[in-house]
Amino acid sequence: MSGGVDSATAAVMAKEAGYETIGVTLRMREPSPGAEQVLDEVVSKLGIPLHVLDREKEFKERVLLPAAREYACGRTPNPCCECNRSFKFAELLAFAHDMEADELWTGHYAVIDPRPDNPVLRRGADSAKDQSYFLYRLTPEMLRTIRFPLGKFTKAEVRAFAASRGFAFSGCPDSQDICFAEPDMCCGETLRRAAGLPERPGRFLFEGETVGHHTGVHRFTVGQRNGYGVALGRPAYIARIDAASGDIELVTDREKLACSVFRLERTNLLSDALPREGLSIQIRYRSRPVSCHVEALPDGTWRVETEVPQYAVTPGQAGVIYCHDRVAGGGVICL
Repeated sequence: MSGGVDSATAAVMAKEAGYETIGVTLRMREPSPGAEQVLDEVVSKLGIPLHVLDREKEFKERVLLPAAREYACGRTPNPCCECNRSFKFAELLAFAHDMEADELWTGHYAVIDPRPDNPVLRRGADSAKDQSYFLYRLTPEMLRTIRFPLGKFTKAEVRAFAASRGFAFSGCPDSQDICFAEPDMCCGETLRRAAGLPERPGRFLFEGETVGHHTGVHRFTVGQRNGYGVALGRPAYIARIDAASGDIELVTDREKLACSVFRLERTNLLSDALPREGLSIQIRYRSRPVSCHVEALPDGTWRVETEVPQYAVTPGQAGVIYCHDRVAGGGVICL
């Protein structure tokens, strides 16, 4: 229970389904007053206990620091994907095991078909809220215990459900996508400060010439079009980041960002084998999936060839493979 509408509604659904329900909060940073108010309202009205797991130190060590190091290397990681597997669900499932709980319910917008041999992870019914992209690193063993009761509903239906039960939190605003975000600060800088890493200043290059300077490669990502303070008289895009030298290469021809073949490393497979047909890949959370062919290579990486070129394929980002609406697996983009 994060203190948001979705996880609170999941608790209500669990209680109404007849389960002996136990609330648990994974505390990774100081909670907002609004979150604590929601938690108090739900556990009081449902009459359930609430356990608070203080994991701020572990969150920093296992999620924030590795992500900060990735940014310092000129890559753009997706900390949420790794957090779900190695931290968030790992901690919650360990707690569920200690409490001898049968299932772990959360407020994520995705669907799990609970097959005993190999559970299937699918997209949520609400395309605007679907979170399956962030969950691709979960393992089949994890999915056997996890339940996503909101996955078959839209956000509007979830709010209406909560309101029909008389909960004031039904009108609360959605929580932010990145839980550690700081106002008016880019993700890379937030992580650099949290990790205490030095800045890596360098140059902006265009056609081999220095056209500007920057205070750190961690602030930028491949494909970025603005926010770097260089005026070339026409739109320019970041094409390459060299963390060792600090050089960031700019191009004005968007076609130079096109890419049809790349690899995925640190892959995770959610089925016995990669399907051969009906595959698509999503290279960012908000990007549209595109048809592709995927080949598993002997070194453990996957070779991806997209049907149409993709722009600004970004090292470090998650590439999630779908077979229709099912998550087949995915990995971290490398070029």
